[in-house]
Amino acid sequence: MGHNNVVVADNAVNIDFEKPKSKSLRKNKYMYILLIPALLAALIFNYLPISGIIIAFKDYDALLGFTKSEWVGLLHFKEIFQFPNFVSAIKNTLIYSSVCLFGQFPFPIILAICINEIKNIKFKKFVQTVSYLPYFLSWVSVVGFVYSIFATYGTYNDLMVKILGESFIRKNLLFESKNFLGVLFATGLWKTVGWSSIIYLAAICGIDPALYEAASIDGCGRLSQIWHITLPSIRTTVVLILILGIGSLVTTNFEQVYGFQNVYIQNDTEVINTLTYREGIQNGQYSMATAFGFIQGIVSLLLVVTANRISKKIADVSIW
Repeated sequence: MGHNNVVVADNAVNIDFEKPKSKSLRKNKYMYILLIPALLAALIFNYLPISGIIIAFKDYDALLGFTKSEWVGLLHFKEIFQFPNFVSAIKNTLIYSSVCLFGQFPFPIILAICINEIKNIKFKKFVQTVSYLPYFLSWVSVVGFVYSIFATYGTYNDLMVKILGESFIRKNLLFESKNFLGVLFATGLWKTVGWSSIIYLAAICGIDPALYEAASIDGCGRLSQIWHITLPSIRTTVVLILILGIGSLVTTNFEQVYGFQNVYIQNDTEVINTLTYREGIQNGQYSMATAFGFIQGIVSLLLVVTANRISKKIADVSIW
């Protein structure tokens, strides 16, 4: 018998008394090495910039730097509420974010279930590829594409003239603020639904096939199996994704909103992110912009914590 293992009879069973943690580190050392670039990127771009929050409490001057700029306390936070468009920006942000979050939320789940039901492998891969592709387009490209369609002499107006005749008055729908939310919803859904369905597809693939076989034997059809097996099995994933999404209710996709805004609808469609950009970045009020971001971060955290607690009490599902 050696110091590190015991040999039992003729089966020669080796029992390793080394610490499991150190053994796991040695076994997976290459995986940990691969994690180093991601950890460094997160440290540099996500954690180190947090120290810049101090700008929100100072009258920041780029020439003086963080340390020498004058400390003004909560002055910038008070000034935020004095902006003429601040109340309407909050209102628009909550409306746009809520409609896009809760309105778009079911579609990736439905798409994942539909893709999972496709039996032809080639067609299944084709559908997945087509649904994923828009995600890799930049918002600048999407905005340009949509503007070209709804231009006064674009595809939409040409089609309406052919259908309704020359009596149809050409107009650009993107110049009307009443259409702004619909444009955000439609383009956001088209661009992200395929990519968002991936996590639900992964959850569906983890369901035990024996459950479907047993249900089929009992006479359950495909819709009944989806309702009683698929949806309950991915419930935890759905709730967790929704909890994380609720944190974005006080933010909007800046590239999307800013891209679709124009001089005709800017005042009516202002949101917190675009207001921060115009008043803070373009006008050089960096302290004000930081204060805006700080408030958004705090509110987002509170929303996630609240949603997590409610989910834990009602559905017994939570992030922590």
